[in-house]
Amino acid sequence: MKKMAENRTSIILDVEMHQKKAKIIQIFLLVFFIIVSMAFFLPILWMMVSSFKGTQEFMQVPPTLLPEHFDLGKIGRVWEKGHLTRTYLVTFIMVAGDVVFSLVCCGLGGYVLSRLKPAGSRAVMAVVLWSMMMPSNLGMVPLFINLTNGMFGISLMDTYVPLWIMQGGNAFNTLLFKSFFDGIPGTYLEAARVDGGTELVIFGKIIMPLSKPVFMSVAIFTVVGGWGTFLWPSLILKNQNLYPIGLTLLNMERTLPIDEYLMLLIFAIVPPILFFLFFQKYIMEGVSVGGIKG
Repeated sequence: MKKMAENRTSIILDVEMHQKKAKIIQIFLLVFFIIVSMAFFLPILWMMVSSFKGTQEFMQVPPTLLPEHFDLGKIGRVWEKGHLTRTYLVTFIMVAGDVVFSLVCCGLGGYVLSRLKPAGSRAVMAVVLWSMMMPSNLGMVPLFINLTNGMFGISLMDTYVPLWIMQGGNAFNTLLFKSFFDGIPGTYLEAARVDGGTELVIFGKIIMPLSKPVFMSVAIFTVVGGWGTFLWPSLILKNQNLYPIGLTLLNMERTLPIDEYLMLLIFAIVPPILFFLFFQKYIMEGVSVGGIKG
């Protein structure tokens, strides 16, 4: 019991918990956060319940709270109409590439800016910061023209490579890695260099094991953010067999009844929610460790 009290964190100290004012504040905050949570959770719950209704029941007035008849066969029909086996597979490939490019490129970029600091690193750091403040739409047209005309004579249209390259150049992730690497003691790196380790060896065998929380955090952010990405895939991908889940939703919007389309939305949002719930502890670990080291 004592150990649990020591590990518990709160904006109200344990000493203050015996005061009436502190208890009122705690109750107020608890009610407030429950209301805020319900504002986000209830629409998803309503969508899950309504997806099992028939089209007539969904459109009737006054609406019913619960379905009169649960049509479980709708799950198989929507899965087949949406070609979700293929859609999940291509979406997984796209997101896996996003994660690999984000961890490798942004991780190495953060390591260079944090530890190696070659000539011109301050200018590069200024460019990275400036790119975060620049509106994202500003570079969309020239980037799309480059992708359309091809790079080195090779067209990148109808491939996931442009999406992976853009993830590899994510300024926020690069700065996140840099800030975490700044807190790693330099004595570990100096000892590895004395033993003859190259910078890549140091990054792979020392930096990465010590930085597992930030690597997991970036991976989670990349998966959750890349799962439903829509704009760039819609500009780059023309082959419907390569459509990720976000484009599949748009493509099926006018071909499915409203109740089946809600079921398709459930298939789209459940995987990232489950992924986040299973791995959210790594986000908190990364934030807490980074805060202590900073």
